[in-house]
Parts: sequence; structure tokens; C-alpha cells
Amino acid sequence: MTYLIVHQTQRHSHRGQATVEFALMAPLVVLCALLLLATLSVSLDTLRLNDIARSAVRSAITSDNPSDAATAIAGLSHVSATTTVDGVTGLITVDASMKKRFPLLGRWLPSLSLHATSTMTREPPLVLG
Repeated sequence: MTYLIVHQTQRHSHRGQATVEFALMAPLVVLCALLLLATLSVSLDTLRLNDIARSAVRSAITSDNPSDAATAIAGLSHVSATTTVDGVTGLITVDASMKKRFPLLGRWLPSLSLHATSTMTREPPLVLG
């Protein structure tokens, strides 16, 4: 009499493992992507604010009324600006500031106050003729 020994192998289903791993990691990956985009947006707004401050002080150093010139340039970009004129050294400083909310995450995070300062030496008004 011959006995036939049949080994039954257990079938392990690994198909569901990848789905569970994805379900656990997907929210973390999405959160990291949102934080990266929010940081990029704030960085770009900071660069933009620095450029506005530079443009405002550039306009102010050649103007008869530096404060009005700087405020007008900053107002075009919906940014508040304060101008300081030093009569002794001839330096004009423009401090620009704006409030910024984080994109997509602003509902849960507080607003940021971004500031930029630019200083240049006063120049005489340009006379053509």
C-alpha cells in the first residue's frame, strides 16, 4: 500500500498589504505636499514684498515728497509702507508689511506678518532739459 502524501501549502494573500500600507501613508504624503506648497507660497510672497519695498524706496529717493511716492508704490500692491527720511545722512528707509495666510492651511494656522525694509541714499530730482 502506497500512501500519497499531499502537502497543502497555505496561500497567503499579500494583495491587501499594499492597500493597507498606502492607506496609512497617503495622508502623511498629502500633508507633506501641502506644507511644502504653503512654504513655497510664503517664500514667494516674501520675495515679492522685498521687491515692492525696493521699488518704493527707489521711487522715494528721486521724489520731492518721498513719503507720498513710497506710499503710492506700495498701495498699488495693497501693501502698507512707512517711510523714514534722515535729513542728516540723506538716507530714506521704507518698511513694507503685509498679512499673509497660509494657502490651503490658513483656516487652521494663524496669519503671518511679513516685513521688508529697503534703504537708499536720496538723489536730487531728475531734471530733463
